Amino acid sequence: MEISPVLLPIAILVTAAVLIPIVDLLGRAARFGKAKDLFSTAAFAFAFYAIFKLYEETSTAKAHVVKYSLEPYGPPFGVTFVVDYLSVFMAFAFCGLGFLVAVYSLRYMESDTGLDKYYALLLTLVAGMIGVAFAGDFFNLFVFWEAMCLSSYTLVAFRKHRWEPVEAGFKYLVMSTFGSLLVLYAMSFLYGLAGTLNFAYLAERIGAARVNPVVSYFTIGAIILGFGVTASMVPLHTWLPDAHPAAPSGISAMLSGVVIKAGVYAMYRSLFTLFSPIFYDFGTVLIIFGVLTMTVANFVALLQRDIKRLLAYSSIVNIGYILTGAGIGAYVLSHYYSSKPALALSIAALALMGSFFHVLNHAIGKGLLFLCSGCFIHEGKTRDISELEGMGKKMAWTGISFSIGLLALAGVPPLSGFWSKLFIILAGFSLPGDLFMRVTAIIVVLNSIFAAAYYLWLMQRLMLKEPTPIAREAAEAPLAMVLPIVILAIASVVIGIWPGTVISLAEKAALALIGGG
Repeated sequence: MEISPVLLPIAILVTAAVLIPIVDLLGRAARFGKAKDLFSTAAFAFAFYAIFKLYEETSTAKAHVVKYSLEPYGPPFGVTFVVDYLSVFMAFAFCGLGFLVAVYSLRYMESDTGLDKYYALLLTLVAGMIGVAFAGDFFNLFVFWEAMCLSSYTLVAFRKHRWEPVEAGFKYLVMSTFGSLLVLYAMSFLYGLAGTLNFAYLAERIGAARVNPVVSYFTIGAIILGFGVTASMVPLHTWLPDAHPAAPSGISAMLSGVVIKAGVYAMYRSLFTLFSPIFYDFGTVLIIFGVLTMTVANFVALLQRDIKRLLAYSSIVNIGYILTGAGIGAYVLSHYYSSKPALALSIAALALMGSFFHVLNHAIGKGLLFLCSGCFIHEGKTRDISELEGMGKKMAWTGISFSIGLLALAGVPPLSGFWSKLFIILAGFSLPGDLFMRVTAIIVVLNSIFAAAYYLWLMQRLMLKEPTPIAREAAEAPLAMVLPIVILAIASVVIGIWPGTVISLAEKAALALIGGG
């Protein structure tokens, strides 16, 4: 039976997850313990290639949208998959980082047991995120959402023989379940309004009907808060700083690099598609949450002495930038589209392009930083920054890559993070007569400077300080761990120097989202 190109990446990952226990048994019989590790890595590579082929098909498809419905039922009641530039953009980030984490885990996880379960869960996690990105209806999205969440809870608590992972995983489970229930409640309202959960039909019927504003904004609020838990939006962020120190470093990279971005994606796709920002002013709410998120997380980051907790709060700061970028886009459309449609659309496209560009930049940069911190912890057996001082001198490849990641997320030109922050700030300053937009842009600038200060402080501690006794004993991490971080470091530099291709992809993703509304 031929599988649709839309389903192929998901099918590859799910099939590989199912086959992992068999591959592990065969590997043990052949006395080749790395069989499951290499099999998982190959599955990610094939899935990434399938996404690339799907991108090519999307580029040539009518309206740049590829659709597929499971037989025998189609829309508005059947399960539907819809792929556009935004879906593919997110899928590239999900699967690309998953592949590098699988390579990294070849050596990082070798002292752990139950690795057949670890790789099966990692594959399922990425399959769930890609399913969320490709879902054309709320029911389908929710099923893949739960697959993603269940995998991530378990991976956080993977080292279950210690109390810290179990506690962090349980906290994540409770908070995320609360968010999922809010989303489910919003779905029930939407189904009651339209009699379907298909995004296209929902958008059409909500747009045509005179929906009670109280019901509409209640549903919008439930969607923002429900998906905001996984996106680690303040004040719903508290699970993330606990989950990062407890989880293996590869899973920390997945959580900050892409899992929280799945929450952002689901929020944006739902809001912009179902409740056009031209008619519903949810942009103001997103800006407020974005500014609150980056400001609170920046101050709390200063108090951290655990390297993974500091990086976790840094991830929350960057979610603030991403929320603010999308908020600016939605705000401009709701306040200026009726009087200045061309200007409103251009500013909204710029803000959303900056937001999606930062999604990718943060996935690369924070994936890089967590994998580097895993190398430091692997060699130093501690997460305490004061005990890791000078470690970068003893681990040159890791230290240089770590420095590039810090500088990129600080927004230092010409690295990749500079461009995405610049576009969000420019969008905020594009309407000089709007005091709210101007104040928002100034707050983004101040938070960027504030964050850069502790990024440089952390780099100074690890790269310039005299090595501690623990650091003096350190040696460079194994090649399988160093290779993924060097690739991510090179990506940060290359995208920063030649950003055109990624800007084009992010712009197409932004226009797909606006067009979807």
